[in-house]
Amino acid sequence: MFNGFAIKTLEYTSKGFLPQFNVSPSSSALKAWMTFATIGLRSRFTNFQELLEAHIDFQEVASWGAQPEPPVLLLGASNILTGKLWKFNSAKEPIIVEHILASCAIPNIFPAVRIGEDAYWDGIFSDNPPISELIRPAVVGVANIPQEIWVIKLNPTRRDTIPVDADDILDRRNELVGNISLFQSLQNIEALNDLLLKRAFKEEYLQELGLREPIKIPKPFIEREYKPYYIPFIEMSADVEKILNYESKLDRSPEHIHTLIEDGKRQAQQFLEEKARGAALTSAG
Repeated sequence: MFNGFAIKTLEYTSKGFLPQFNVSPSSSALKAWMTFATIGLRSRFTNFQELLEAHIDFQEVASWGAQPEPPVLLLGASNILTGKLWKFNSAKEPIIVEHILASCAIPNIFPAVRIGEDAYWDGIFSDNPPISELIRPAVVGVANIPQEIWVIKLNPTRRDTIPVDADDILDRRNELVGNISLFQSLQNIEALNDLLLKRAFKEEYLQELGLREPIKIPKPFIEREYKPYYIPFIEMSADVEKILNYESKLDRSPEHIHTLIEDGKRQAQQFLEEKARGAALTSAG
């Protein structure tokens, strides 16, 4: 009932049927209203930190210390005091709950997350996701340089209609901001690929990065070949994309979540099948 009430209220407000009040997520008034509105519900329904801690033992994670061995987790965030991009890196430090909260602190929904003397918002404003760092040995370690980078894209690249509702306009603007950050990172990788294909790097540097790969071609012709990065996108289906709006991103009804999960499974299966077919063609060639 709470979920349905919240979603419908947001929809009516966005369409102009209800007045809109700009309230800070850090305000005492909003915190008091959320406490009152969720009386009788599980507190983790509105307390994101409690929800995370219910499923992840952060004390155990902290006991591991820094983990330079694979897999490495990178979380992007925006330091709103210094204006700098920031990466929380499990190869350099243990991941704590505040790192996760900071990496998804959307300003109009969650208050800024303080860690030490700094405060952070969602990484969508800076590095979304931190692709460039994934191929830097100084960041993730030589052993963790990926062979491929797969982008599981949650925000749509394009849309068929012009947003007209207030929240829909704001949501599309945020999508574009995130996409610009992503595409700029991909352009850097494309530039690296161009340099790889033109043999612009020394052999020792390529071997250090793991960007050399043996191929089965007789020595008189070529002994080794450059291996540029392949970065496929995995996105939601067009059918599901059409039924989503700003409010649906906050909808936690079982039916809605089930639709998203099932579509994700189908898209993942389709991606893996296409990848397997491509590998089979390469081997046959």
